Amino acid sequence: MPAAIVQYVFSPNPGCELSQLIGLIKEAATIWRAHGAEVRLWSVQVGEVGNLAFTAGFESTAKLGGTLDTLNNDPAFAAWRAKNLKAGLATWVRSNQAYEISI
Repeated sequence: MPAAIVQYVFSPNPGCELSQLIGLIKEAATIWRAHGAEVRLWSVQVGEVGNLAFTAGFESTAKLGGTLDTLNNDPAFAAWRAKNLKAGLATWVRSNQAYEISI
């Protein structure tokens, strides 16, 4: 089965306390992992330098779909979203959802 990944790219806002932003990202990672995602955080070094990319990987598109279903119905994730918005530490740049093509 082809793997799948979702990616959320964001830019820390000028003057934000990076340790607070990383703390929020760690909270999100804990929630995503509880729903079956393999989570990573990337620092962009070429192109959109300074951006961060949060990725959640899955062994199949079915697992991705199942995770999104349970994640979006989790009150803890809803609370995290509100907390993240209120903190105002970063600005969304783009999101991607990709599926592996076996070659």
